[in-house]
Amino acid sequence: MKHRMISLIKATTFIVFTLTLGSNRLNAQYRWDAGIAIGTGNYLGDLGGEELTRRDLIFDLHVDQTKYSVHSFVRYRFNNIISLRGSFGIVSIKDSDASSINIDRVARNAHFRNKIYESSARVQAVFWSRPNMLPYQFRRSVSGEFYGISGLSYFRHNPQARLNRQAAIYQYNTGLISTSPDSFDYNIWYDLRDISTEGVVYSKGSIAVPMGIGAGFTVNKNWRVCFEMVWSVTFTDYLDDVSTTYADPATLNDIGRVLSSPTNLELINLLGVADPEVYIQNHQYSDAFISPRGNSSRNDAFGTLQVSVSKIIKYQSNFSKRNYGHKKKNRGWTAPSRRSKPRGYNRKGRARF
Repeated sequence: MKHRMISLIKATTFIVFTLTLGSNRLNAQYRWDAGIAIGTGNYLGDLGGEELTRRDLIFDLHVDQTKYSVHSFVRYRFNNIISLRGSFGIVSIKDSDASSINIDRVARNAHFRNKIYESSARVQAVFWSRPNMLPYQFRRSVSGEFYGISGLSYFRHNPQARLNRQAAIYQYNTGLISTSPDSFDYNIWYDLRDISTEGVVYSKGSIAVPMGIGAGFTVNKNWRVCFEMVWSVTFTDYLDDVSTTYADPATLNDIGRVLSSPTNLELINLLGVADPEVYIQNHQYSDAFISPRGNSSRNDAFGTLQVSVSKIIKYQSNFSKRNYGHKKKNRGWTAPSRRSKPRGYNRKGRARF
């Protein structure tokens, strides 16, 4: 993984350097802009999904599980083609097996929420642009462009979940826990990483590769409005705290046991399976066989759909100030000013013929 990250960074640096060479110049005073981006936050991983096993991109997204995202950023334009954007923000995600129609996922009955604190560096490469999209008679100028997005980001996260009452009742009645279900608080969100629901203590920090497309519009060389869709492929499978197998109950307390295996027989009966008593064992820890809790072969991902507004930061270089500033210093000979009075008019005010 470390070698893969180093290769990715080298490749991104090489692409930026190569595309920067030979590209058109840009007026220096319009290179910088800073602003804020807001929009949606979605997730793709081991939870939710449709009737099939996991599918990538939008095919397994649940619109009803959409959360929010917000970022602040600064952007530097190397030229008319390449820009580099540095940003920091929050992407909120959630999902639930109750939203799926895959009976194996519904029976698992897991859910989560997570806030991703992300800092990223993204390269934007323009593949189509138009200097002015309005007719010439308009006083305002609006330029437009379409661009691709790629980069690298580092984020920290902490998945959480709440106890399920039906699961607590089922485990209490079958002797899996000794704490009365009435004594639990079902409104508390528990940090799943600290509980180790799969017997694994994973890192709160990870790397992601954001990729996407965007459309930007610049108004009067003062403001930029952009619409961006970005999908981030991560190097972790624990955005949802689900990846491998169920933890040994002997290593968990009663709260951890309910959070690790939130299934229950009442839910299984509603699914109409042939043998509910046997089927529920597929969603619990077992000494006899390995019961999968997730799919560790594919990492999790998250995406955003955002609109951003930024202010162009205008400034002049020292060279521009010396040579084109309003307070230009007079150096050397200057041409004499023209007389204000018409030619042929003498000092005494009499006309000469």
